[in-house]
Formats: sequence, C-alpha cells, structure tokens
Amino acid sequence: MEWTKASLSINEIEHKRGGKICVYVFLEDGFPVKHDKSLKKFCYDATQNTMQTEIQVPNIPFAIKIHHDEDASGTVTKDWTGFIPAEGLGFSSGAELGFGPPSFGDAVMTLPADGKIIIDLIYP
Repeated sequence: MEWTKASLSINEIEHKRGGKICVYVFLEDGFPVKHDKSLKKFCYDATQNTMQTEIQVPNIPFAIKIHHDEDASGTVTKDWTGFIPAEGLGFSSGAELGFGPPSFGDAVMTLPADGKIIIDLIYP
C-alpha cells in the first residue's frame, strides 16, 4: 500500500480537559470502533484548542476518527447511560454520531488535491 503525507487540522479541542488527542486512519474493516484494526495511529498531548500536524494516509479511500482520550484508557469513555460518548470525537467527511457511530460510507474520503484535511471535534 502506498502512503502520502497529509496536513491535518483538528479544531474545537477542549484542551483544558487534558489527556491525548488520538487520530486513527482506517479502511472499512473495524471503523470506527476497533482501534486495533486501524492502519495508523497518531497521539498528541491536548494542549491547545486547534492543532496542526502531518500524518500518513493511504492512496486509496480511507476514513479518520479522532478521539480526545481524556483518561488515557484507549477506548471512548461513555456517560452514565453507557451508550453516549463522554469524550470528544471527530470524523472525516463531516460524519457525525447518530444512534451509534457513523458508517465507513459516511466518513470515507480520499486526500484532497491540496493535501489538507480539517476535522472539528464534537463534545457531549
């Protein structure tokens, strides 16, 4: 598989919550729940409300999940319902949570010609 550099902008980070911002690059298998099936994983300290970084993405359609892992558990912490995420999440192509996580089809993308990807985090 061939890889390309992408410039990723992550916005709306509630950095005062602490923890890590983890970026997962997926093909369809495992998206977005099975982090161990992601092709690449990049984690950064949550220190500011906007972040710019370079990541590697495949030259075939892919999807990105960004997780603000406040408690460094490696999984998305849920609220008291056990269903609704308590931590920030963001997905490529503007995909959003509905009654569960978005599908790969909702989040799939190819790298734009300018090499730039912008994803906003959403918090409960």
